[in-house]
Amino acid sequence: MVVVRPAVTDVLKLEGSMRDGPWSYRICSLVIMTPIYATLLVCVGTVFGRHAYFRHFSVKMWSRFGVPPELMDKNFHKNAKNFKKW
Repeated sequence: MVVVRPAVTDVLKLEGSMRDGPWSYRICSLVIMTPIYATLLVCVGTVFGRHAYFRHFSVKMWSRFGVPPELMDKNFHKNAKNFKKW
């Protein structure tokens, strides 16, 4: 949110909050926040030696938004067996 709020407020000239609205602010915040969050996950995971896990998590997150995982990771389904839920 530290990165997204200034971008939405200053660049797009939208004032508001996630709780009080307006809807255009909420939608723009989510659209901007998703790629930034996925990128930060992979970067921080790489620094701490967990690149493969967080890359898989990021690809899975994008696939829930409708992006086919094969576009981002060719071996997604083959490596998915290594990243099961507890």
